[in-house]
Amino acid sequence: MAFLSQSHMSEDKLINLEEKIAHLQHMLDELNMVVFRQGETIEKLNNQIKETNEKLINQSESNQSQISDDNPPHY
Repeated sequence: MAFLSQSHMSEDKLINLEEKIAHLQHMLDELNMVVFRQGETIEKLNNQIKETNEKLINQSESNQSQISDDNPPHY
């Protein structure tokens, strides 16, 4: 009788562990998706920063050329 009781308890423990593993696997999959989406967002933001920097550099160069082409007010 004690053997049946222990066997049943071991089976319950095994089922409990399997449920926990399934839950942890699901959480891991969700976290992986979050990290993947964050990586995509970071890549988009980096591209936007590069574009903004290029625009600022081009605008700065354009302003520099306009300044040097302008005559001083006393001319």
